[in-house]
Amino acid sequence: MKNLNTIQDFLDHDSFILWVNQKEENSFWDDFLIEYPEKAEIYNEAVQLAKSLYAIEFDQNPNVNENKIWKNIRLSIHETNSAKIWPTHLLKLAALFLVIFSTGFFIWKSQAPKSINYTDLVTSFEAKNKLIEVTNNETRPLVITLEDGSKIHLSKNSKISYPIHFEKESRTVFLSGEAFFDIAKNPKKPFFVYSNELITKVLGTSFTIKAFEKDAHVTVSVKTGRVNVYNQRRVNVSDPETKGIILIPNQKGIFNRETENLSKALVEKPLPLAYIELKNYQQSFDEVPVSQVINSLANIYGIKIIYNDEQLSKCVITTRFKNEPLQDKLDLICQLIGGNYKEVDAQIIIDAKGCR
Repeated sequence: MKNLNTIQDFLDHDSFILWVNQKEENSFWDDFLIEYPEKAEIYNEAVQLAKSLYAIEFDQNPNVNENKIWKNIRLSIHETNSAKIWPTHLLKLAALFLVIFSTGFFIWKSQAPKSINYTDLVTSFEAKNKLIEVTNNETRPLVITLEDGSKIHLSKNSKISYPIHFEKESRTVFLSGEAFFDIAKNPKKPFFVYSNELITKVLGTSFTIKAFEKDAHVTVSVKTGRVNVYNQRRVNVSDPETKGIILIPNQKGIFNRETENLSKALVEKPLPLAYIELKNYQQSFDEVPVSQVINSLANIYGIKIIYNDEQLSKCVITTRFKNEPLQDKLDLICQLIGGNYKEVDAQIIIDAKGCR
């Protein structure tokens, strides 16, 4: 033990650490200063550092692995060729910084939200209400009718769990995969769909949810009505008390499971609201202000279209629309007025310099 010349030499002995912090009996350390009084300064530094590191490690986060922390300290110091000639105060600061960093990492890791999956949700709910699980392994969608008249069109490789009888104040189901929901209206009984980290709450509407376990995103696309979408950071099958986003027809909510970001966008193929049940329709515009055409599209699709009315006040166009996608109609308008458009937060913004 005569080679105890640095703080690191002391810290390399587990018996010293246990003796300092857990008061384990050890005659060698009890009598160390009596036998080696010339090492009092380095000995006291080692005692104080061991106490400080132990307090940070275990008082703030009892789950931190002690052996791993000390191993990291040893490695970080041994990797420097001049470890034994470091000033003791610098050695102390370096070791202290390493443990603070390691402790912070373990605290962050322990508090970081874990991904929520279908099995977790079902298991949590089944503690109070038995569920029926249906899996679709066929190519065609499987139609499931619930006790309230709601219909679920379950896609291939998807499964859903639901109770035989809903609770008094809510209707709750759990989805893994993709399904189209046509929910019966009941203002007194909101309908909840739990799909991984996302919760969709409706009173009566139709929408599609895509939530496969391995996908990076969960999406909710609305066809009719209005839905509220929330994200949950832990398993919780009660009515969420958190802010979300409201989606209306032709909008979709996108939840990024990695970043936990919930955003809003337009669906890939927006459908006209007023003609949603019709296969064919057309619109004709003859020598009318372009603002009239834009406003007409906004009303038909239920989408907010933003443009500078003053800049486009002199623009007059003639055109006819049939069954082409909304994007094609917007492309045609922009071509006629020498402009372009972009989608921002489920809205269309048209930018043009104007007409002469």
